[in-house]
Amino acid sequence: MTLTATPPDALRPDAAGNAPGLIESALLRVMAHETRVTAVHALSPRFRLMSLRGEALRRAAHVPGDKVQVRIAGMAFRTFTPFRLGEDDDALELLGFVRDGAPAGDWLGAVAPGDRCHVLGPRRSMNLAAIDRSTVFVGDETSLGLALALCGTPLGGLDTHFIFEVADAVEVRAVLEAMGRGMLQHASLVERRPDGSHLLEVEASLKRYAGADSFRQYVLSGQSLTLQRLQRVLRSAGARPSQILTKAHWAPGKIALD
Repeated sequence: MTLTATPPDALRPDAAGNAPGLIESALLRVMAHETRVTAVHALSPRFRLMSLRGEALRRAAHVPGDKVQVRIAGMAFRTFTPFRLGEDDDALELLGFVRDGAPAGDWLGAVAPGDRCHVLGPRRSMNLAAIDRSTVFVGDETSLGLALALCGTPLGGLDTHFIFEVADAVEVRAVLEAMGRGMLQHASLVERRPDGSHLLEVEASLKRYAGADSFRQYVLSGQSLTLQRLQRVLRSAGARPSQILTKAHWAPGKIALD
């Protein structure tokens, strides 16, 4: 996979409307790491793979499942899951999804090599490295970064069953194949329907997995209301709370969730 890169000493000025003011700049120097976007690749019309590099990242501990928050404009930050550090430990990679109507969409569409990028973290969110058993991962388009982070654990996602509810299965399949991460390439993709009936298929799969192995781990991520529904299904199938890890990435009517 070829990435568009920029020389190390190249730095684009902040885009119009995105440059921080004097007070914001002072706050950012204290609270955020300044990194540089070194590569951007459009994996599909709505997915962007970005590489960030910064000296501060060399000192930052990183556990698969951690989160970072990236400044997209002014003092507005959006949360991403870095799915692996780069070959050098002062780099990390993010996979962004341009969700319709989301404020981060403009930033994802415009970000380019050489851009300055202020980052908070990495910070603890979900410790995927602690998972030591067969796992079922359920998510949506916003969950691919978290799934890639799971593939970077000691088990490497090899004993994991991935299920994604998506708007365009062809697009997401192409992204998963481009990333080339083991079992992710064999993920089950369930296309979203307006009436939510597609979730019956996801629920049926969860019930089968729960019935076949009462010790499985479940990782649920994506839309908050979907997570609540699937948690109820798992509990009714006998899964204990300790077996279910959840991370809501967004909710209807909300700008963003941390």
